[in-house]
Amino acid sequence: MANDFHRSAGAFGAWLAAMRGVLRGQQSADVPCDGCVGCCVSSYAIALRPADTAALGAVPARYLRLPAAGGGTALMAHREDGSCPMLEAGHCTIYAARPQTCRDYDCRIYAATGLLPDGERPVIRDRVCEWRFEYPTQAERLQHEALRRAARFIRRHAELFPRAARAHSNAAAAVLAVKTWLLFAHEKGDAATAASPAEQVRRVLEAARAFDTA
Repeated sequence: MANDFHRSAGAFGAWLAAMRGVLRGQQSADVPCDGCVGCCVSSYAIALRPADTAALGAVPARYLRLPAAGGGTALMAHREDGSCPMLEAGHCTIYAARPQTCRDYDCRIYAATGLLPDGERPVIRDRVCEWRFEYPTQAERLQHEALRRAARFIRRHAELFPRAARAHSNAAAAVLAVKTWLLFAHEKGDAATAASPAEQVRRVLEAARAFDTA
């Protein structure tokens, strides 16, 4: 049976601006989790950056996958049941010093882009299906429509993107759409753009690079 319960995701314009700030490393995500630990029990391997010193020191050795000599990103593996090794009795034991990856995670990005999490992650999928954004202005509704057009284009033409863009991943496609939604702001419905798909992919990649270096 479908879940008819709806949960407020907040005003769309505010969420979009904040999410872009998260992707630029300017802030952490502020998600109204309300006790949900879906991302903590869904078999994610969590990237641990060199700056995550407290988390690196707290993770039990058997769950830690260190990078090769020369530095880089370590990984925190999950338990056999898919839960994070730092989760105890439904609470994160290192929440104040949690990795940046966890601070950046916001499952509303899937609801915003019309995509679902990759893999078998039913707890997160259920939460994603509950989220409903609010639109204080018509402009915010139009922004949301443009973001979804961006996500549809990226997934529909995934084969045209370079491998590094990971456009076949819903997670990567959602992030790319948030970075480049303005390219799709002036389209109407699902009409094809004046540019060919290959040219539009080039523009998306160019816009993403500009976003990352701004």
